Amino acid sequence: MEILPYSKDRQEEIMMVEKFYAEKYPFAESFDVLDLKNPLLNGRKNILLALQGGKVVGFSKFLSRQNFSSKFYHHIWLDIKTVPFNGAHEVMKKLFQSSIRPIRESTKSYFRAAGTRICVKLHESETERSRFFEELGFLPWIDFYYMERDLELPVMPVKLPESLLVKVWKPKKEPEILKYLSAEQSCFPDSPLEYRYLNYFFQRPDWKSHGAVIAVFDDRKNLVASLMVYPSNDGEYYTEEVFVVNKWRGKGVARALMSEALIYLQNRQARRALLSVTSDRTTAMKIYRECGYDHTFTRKVLVLTV
Repeated sequence: MEILPYSKDRQEEIMMVEKFYAEKYPFAESFDVLDLKNPLLNGRKNILLALQGGKVVGFSKFLSRQNFSSKFYHHIWLDIKTVPFNGAHEVMKKLFQSSIRPIRESTKSYFRAAGTRICVKLHESETERSRFFEELGFLPWIDFYYMERDLELPVMPVKLPESLLVKVWKPKKEPEILKYLSAEQSCFPDSPLEYRYLNYFFQRPDWKSHGAVIAVFDDRKNLVASLMVYPSNDGEYYTEEVFVVNKWRGKGVARALMSEALIYLQNRQARRALLSVTSDRTTAMKIYRECGYDHTFTRKVLVLTV
């Protein structure tokens, strides 16, 4: 068995491994070929391939999420998958061992944070992978709750405070993206978005065709609250990066924002709205339930501090 760096001519084989795994574990986190352009993969340098008999039988890839505060951790989101065969455990072990050095290299130039955590996200059905990472010393951290809202059901409009204005926004120019990032990073200091990722995301075909930011501004044009919507499968839309800046929390802005977003999706004939929320964001979860979202499944996160 060989462990080799990513090669574009192996892309189809990588996606076949992903397809095999998704068919066996339909609730596992998955990716498509467009995700291989994610800049957090460091130009695909963060992808390793396991070859046996000249064929790709597994891969590891990791997204490096930098933090900008000494209070929080850098997060490395690791994904190791193989085709189903008797030697899968050994392949995963070699891929993990081979990933440690590039993981350390990827964070060398980062801001000095509290440390680095390698994170893996797993559905309860992925018992083999869960056991594998637990044997390596990974420990439970948080859960991601996945929720959905039937858009054929009515949406109750909720008014914003009088001084605020909601609009559908597509940040394109650098000053707009930086304005968005400034507000987002103040709300999520533990896992801030980076400019390079957001710029890539806004270039994706699914975003350019049907994606939008539902944004709330004050009378001085400051960004107060925001969420993103973009299409998933036919008739389904993801809702992501929901936030309200600290000054406006507890004033009904989040509920009004969610209401505006759901009505927006209904007007686009969407069937379902999807979102995920971490188990530590209890207030957000309560608001989503009040807006008609139901919990569908959970993925746990295991972490290893390096």
